[in-house]
Amino acid sequence: MKRMSMKRIAALLASAALVLTTMVGCTQSPPSESGTGANTAPISDAPEQTNSPTGGGTISVWAEPSCYAWVQEMAAKWEEETGNHVELTEMPMVDGDYKHALDGPAGLGPDLMAGPHNDVGDKSTQGMYAPIKLSDEALSCIVPAAVDACTFEDNLYLVPLYMSTNLLIYNKDLVPTPPDTWDELLAVINDPKFDNNGDGSLGFLCNLGDFYNSAGFIWAGGGYMYGNNNTDPSEIGLNNEGAVEGATRVKELFGLMPKGMGDRTTANDLMLGLFTEGKVGMMVRGTDVIPSLVEANINYGLARMPKLPNGNVIANYSGFTGMAMSGFAHEPELATEFLNFIVQDQFAASFAEKTGLIPCNQKYLDDNSSSNETIKAFNEQISYSVPMVKIIEGNQTWDPMHAAMGSLATGADPKEALDTAVKQIEDNIASLHAGQ
Repeated sequence: MKRMSMKRIAALLASAALVLTTMVGCTQSPPSESGTGANTAPISDAPEQTNSPTGGGTISVWAEPSCYAWVQEMAAKWEEETGNHVELTEMPMVDGDYKHALDGPAGLGPDLMAGPHNDVGDKSTQGMYAPIKLSDEALSCIVPAAVDACTFEDNLYLVPLYMSTNLLIYNKDLVPTPPDTWDELLAVINDPKFDNNGDGSLGFLCNLGDFYNSAGFIWAGGGYMYGNNNTDPSEIGLNNEGAVEGATRVKELFGLMPKGMGDRTTANDLMLGLFTEGKVGMMVRGTDVIPSLVEANINYGLARMPKLPNGNVIANYSGFTGMAMSGFAHEPELATEFLNFIVQDQFAASFAEKTGLIPCNQKYLDDNSSSNETIKAFNEQISYSVPMVKIIEGNQTWDPMHAAMGSLATGADPKEALDTAVKQIEDNIASLHAGQ
C-alpha cells in the first residue's frame, strides 16, 4: 500500500475528528427543479491501486442490512468470476459513519461502505470519501439523476444503488381514484364519509411536522433552500413568497388531520397504524411501507402528489443511497471493479426482489414502468422531486424547519414561522464557519 506523509496523516486524522462532531442523518434541498443531470463520467483522482484486479485480491465491504443479502450474492458471483475475495460485514449506515471516522485513519476501515448522496459534499471535503471512476458502460446503467446527485465538484463519490421519495398512497376501497389537483385533494378529504377529527375514517394523513415530508409544498409553492441550485448558502429561499404559499397549504392540511399528527416523533407510527387498519383514505409515505400494507391486506394504490393551485406538483425530496469509496481504501481500483460489476443491468431485478427497494437502474425502470404500478408512480413522482442538498450547510436547516412546520399545527402564522427559521439557519451557518 502506498505510504502517506505525516502531513497527510495529520490532515486525515483531523477530518475524522471533525466527522464525529458534525455527523447528522439527512440533508435537504433542491439542486434543480427537475432533479436531473447529465450522465457523464466524472473526473477522478482516485488513489493508486495496490492489488491488480486480475484475481487473488481482497476488498473489505460494509453493507447496510437492507442490502446485505444482495451484496453477499453479488460478492459470491464476483469472486467466482474474478478469483478475488470480498470481506463482507453487515453495517448500518449510522454505525458505519462513526466507526469509519475512527477505523479509516487507523487503516482498519473498509474499501467500500454504504452512504446517502447528501453526504458526498461533507465527506469528500473531509477526505472521508474518495472519487470513483466508473466505466462508461457502468455509468450508462444508472439513472442520470442519481449520478448527478452523487457527484460533487465533478467527481462521483457514491455509486447509487437505490432511490427513495414520498408518494401519495391511497386505499382503493375508500378512494377509488387518486386526486390530481389541490381542489380534488380537498374534495376527497372533505367527503362526508370521512370524519377527519373524530373517531371515524380519515381522509388524509401526512407527517407534515417533519420537514422532509412538508418540504415538497415549499418547493411547489416557489420556495427553495439555497441559491444557485443549492450551492450558495448565502442566499436562502425558505421564507420567500412562494415558500409562504407552500407553508400556508401545510397549515390548511394540519387543520384537516387529528391533532396527534402535529407531533413529528410519533406521527409516522400513528399514520401507518391507522392506514393498515383500513381507516385512512390517503397518506404520504415512501415505498418502504408497502410490505406492511401487503401484510395487512390493504387494497392500496400509489400515485404522484397532487398539483398546487399554481399548477406545480408537490415536489417531495428524493434521496439516493449506494456505496462510497473510503478515503482510506486499501484496494481502490479493485473496489472500483466490484462496483462496475454490481451495477450491471442483469442484476437490477434481483436487487429489487431481495431488498424491496427501487434500484437506480435505468433499464429496470424502463422495462417495468408500464406493468408495475409502484414503478410507474415512482417514475412520475421522481421526475418532480428535489434531491436533498449535498453541501454541509444543508444540515443546518433541519431543526429550524422542523420547528417552523410543527408550529403550523398549533396555528402559527406561516410567514412569521419561516422568518424565525431562516434567522436560526443564518445563525447556524455563521456558527458552523466561525473561526475559519
